[in-house]
Amino acid sequence: MAFNLSKGKMKLAKAGAIGALVGLLLGIVGTLFLSNYNPPDDNSHNEASVVFGRIVSQNELVSVSQDYNIVDKVSDANSFFGLFDIPFTGNSFWYRYTGTIKAGVNLETANIDAQGTKITITLDPAYIISNEPDMDQSGVLEENNNVLNPIHVDDVDEFQRWCIEQSEADAIEGGLLEDAQVEAESRLSNLFYVALGDEYTVEFVWREAPLETEEAAD
Repeated sequence: MAFNLSKGKMKLAKAGAIGALVGLLLGIVGTLFLSNYNPPDDNSHNEASVVFGRIVSQNELVSVSQDYNIVDKVSDANSFFGLFDIPFTGNSFWYRYTGTIKAGVNLETANIDAQGTKITITLDPAYIISNEPDMDQSGVLEENNNVLNPIHVDDVDEFQRWCIEQSEADAIEGGLLEDAQVEAESRLSNLFYVALGDEYTVEFVWREAPLETEEAAD
């Protein structure tokens, strides 16, 4: 079964995610102001830890999203013990399946090491956080039913599962996870620069993907 996967344009997280990052930044700045107002023994490591703690509290960071659109024809016919199709038992339907894949990083497993003005952040590889269908746009476009071999709900469910698997495989092959890591580095770096100043340098170390994850991607 072939599929036509539209070249969904990679886009940054939507306005809600951007608003959440703005709120996170304001919280970081406020926390730093209060911590610097009283104790005189604060240092760069403590300040970096404050910023990092607020970031990690978000649990995960959705850094990129991609829309996709799959349109395909599904055909079926009864067969005689798998040897040949029985005449006049064919059915088919055209189906459109659209959705949005979001990818990002897990902040709960992140680690930080601050040495002076150098900050090193260690993260797990980016992953697909969600794959949400747009059921307002998805559905059967054309249906050729057959009383001798009617189309069942299971047929549509199977096709939808296939669409989810194919959309994720295509997104990974197209570099969505790499884009997610690049964007995550940019966003996290900017949070530290705005909160602490541009005299800091932020470096990233990405852990190796688990073997089962790599095999699934292949």
